[in-house]
Amino acid sequence: MRGQGGSTMGGKKAKTVERNDHRLLCSDVLTEVFHRLPARTLASCRLVCKSWMSELTDPHFVHEHLKRSQQKLLLFANDKANDRSLAMVLADDTGATYQLTRPMASRSLFVHNSCNGLLCLGDSTGAVQLLNPTTGESATLPMPMYTAGSSQFSSCNWHCLGFCPSTKEHKVVHFYLGAHFDSFNVCCEIFTIGDKSWRQIGSFHGAPTDRGVHVNGAVYYLTKFRYIASSRINCLNLESENFDVMMLPPRKSYGGHCSLAELEGKLCLLVVEGGHDNPPRTMDILMLDSGDKTTWTHRYHISLPWLMPSCYFTPKHTLFHEGKIWVQLLARNLYCYDPSSSSTELKMACPESEFPFSTHTFIESIVPLRKDYFIKQIQ
Repeated sequence: MRGQGGSTMGGKKAKTVERNDHRLLCSDVLTEVFHRLPARTLASCRLVCKSWMSELTDPHFVHEHLKRSQQKLLLFANDKANDRSLAMVLADDTGATYQLTRPMASRSLFVHNSCNGLLCLGDSTGAVQLLNPTTGESATLPMPMYTAGSSQFSSCNWHCLGFCPSTKEHKVVHFYLGAHFDSFNVCCEIFTIGDKSWRQIGSFHGAPTDRGVHVNGAVYYLTKFRYIASSRINCLNLESENFDVMMLPPRKSYGGHCSLAELEGKLCLLVVEGGHDNPPRTMDILMLDSGDKTTWTHRYHISLPWLMPSCYFTPKHTLFHEGKIWVQLLARNLYCYDPSSSSTELKMACPESEFPFSTHTFIESIVPLRKDYFIKQIQ
C-alpha cells in the first residue's frame, strides 16, 4: 500500500509539474503572438481579461513591442467646419486611417511632435496634452509656468516630447524666451510624465530660430546664428538635463534658410539656398555622425519645385520614411524624394489636402498614459 501510495503521490507531483510546464509554454507562446499583433489589435485585446490586461500593460512588453513596430507617416489636420481633429496615416499596407475626437476644447489644436506613438498636442492657450491615437488614451498636463504666445509656428515658445533611453522616462520640454522678448536667452522647464509639476532647469544663451527636434534622448535647436559671432546648435540632454553646444558644419554660405530634422535616426541640418530676391531651388541635407558629434556628412542634394520667394520658405516637417524623404511645402502639399531614383526632383506625393495639416513620423504603440505605469521600473 505504501508503495502504491508513494507511486500515486509521485504521479500527482509529475502531473502538477507537467501542468505548470504547459502553462508556462502557453504563456510564452501567447506573448510571442502578442508581439506579432499590431498595436490597434492589442488595444482591444487588453479588454478581454485581467491576465491579458496585465500582460499587455507590462512596461517590458510595451517597449519590446514598440521596438518591433513599423514607422508610419501621420498627417494631423483640423477640420474647423465640423469641429474635429483628424489624424490620417499614409503609406500603410492596410490603408488604415485614424479619426480622432478633439481632446481639447480648442479650434487651434496642433501637434508639437510625436514620440513612441504619443502625440504632444498644444493650443493657443498654452495647454499641453498627450494623446495615444492608437488606444485613445489622453492625459492633460498641468499648465506650464509661461503660456503666452503659444502657436503651431512659434519659435520662441514651443514644447517637445522626448524619451530618455537610459531611464525609460518620457519628458516634455518647454522652451520660451527670457524676460525681454528680444532676449538671446532661452528659458527651459521640464515635465516628467508621472510627476505632478513642471521643473525649471535654468536658462541658456541662444534663442531658437525654429522649433527643435528630438533625436535619441536629446532635444536640438538652432540658435539665431545669423546674429551672433559663432554659429551653433544648442542641445539638451534629457538624462542629465544639461545643455551643450554644437558648432554648425563649415560651409561657404548660410544665406538661405536652415532647420533641423531627424532622418534615419540621426540629426540632420537642412539648408535651402536662395536670397530674398531669388526663389529657392535646392535643398542640401547634412547628417551628423552619431559617434563623435562633430562630423557632418553631405547626404542629399534635392531640387525644389518652383513655389515662392525664399523669404517665405522654410523646409518644415522633412521626414524619412520607407527609404524616401518626405517634405511638406506650404500647409496642404506633401512632396516626396526617392534617393534610389535617378532624379533629384521633389515630386508631389498626394493631391492637395482639403485641410491644412502637419506631417509627423509615427509608430503605433500601446504606451499607456496612466500615472502608475510611469512609476514602474522597466527592467
